[in-house]
Amino acid sequence: MTSNLASTTQELKSAPVTTGTVDFVVGERVFHTWYRIVGDLKNSKRRPLVTLHGGPGMNYVYMKPHERLYTEAGIPVVFYNQIGLRQYPDSPAEFWTVDLYNDELDNLLRHLGIREDFDLLGHSWGGVFGSDYAATRMHSGLKHLILANTFSSAKLYVSGVEYWIDQLPPELSDIKKHPENHTKEERDKADQIYNNLHICNMNPWPEDLLTSLAYSNGNSHPEFRMKKRLNSWSVIDVLHNVTCPTLLISSPNDEMWEPCVRPFFKNIPKCKWVDIQTSTHLPMYEDPEKYFKVLLSFLTE
Repeated sequence: MTSNLASTTQELKSAPVTTGTVDFVVGERVFHTWYRIVGDLKNSKRRPLVTLHGGPGMNYVYMKPHERLYTEAGIPVVFYNQIGLRQYPDSPAEFWTVDLYNDELDNLLRHLGIREDFDLLGHSWGGVFGSDYAATRMHSGLKHLILANTFSSAKLYVSGVEYWIDQLPPELSDIKKHPENHTKEERDKADQIYNNLHICNMNPWPEDLLTSLAYSNGNSHPEFRMKKRLNSWSVIDVLHNVTCPTLLISSPNDEMWEPCVRPFFKNIPKCKWVDIQTSTHLPMYEDPEKYFKVLLSFLTE
């Protein structure tokens, strides 16, 4: 294991890495999407994989384990930071929509010249607008879709969170349901226990994950205002429009429980479903060997 890790690290050091920004015009405003590419988009024999990070309001850093797809299989991997991230606090709540993020993705694909031939991986929130993008934009250039630890309906997701909270010991469940009645110390303890059960079962949590989470702390960010707008969101009725082969990844103890995942499998015509038993919400950290074996098999078959 140590030698494999050392080899992967050395290969990554020698991998071509490109960073840049692309203008994203929305109405009269110009936003800037920062991206990072591991691999060579022009000369690679492999189709590039574009990754969509979670949130809303996080950044790409916790998705860095996917660089492994390049070091092991030569698949160019595109990361980018979705707009937001404290950059535009003056934007009204109605500005932050799923369509906005679909448009930003489309704009990036055009800029990089890969819109006619690419694979797409969305994790958590990234899977929300990734599935929406695939089902509503219906681009023939999308060849493979990976939906990892995500949900098909906001209502089903909320029902899952409520279910998991009900499974906690009564005193912890009460803290989660009525945080205003408890101290910060009590709330932090309940959150830690819940998160270790349903978000990440590692101790300590990976540094890159903590880095991304630092961007999403606090309810003052515009992305958090968007969460209220997601309350009625559902992609279920249009999933039949997803025609490319799709890989669905879930975990039995994920906060995004099985009922909010199953509609993907039921409604996407070419869908393979893999449940990673040893993880919760972050299999790229909790069981990387299983996770990347599944991804590589799907992307190279």
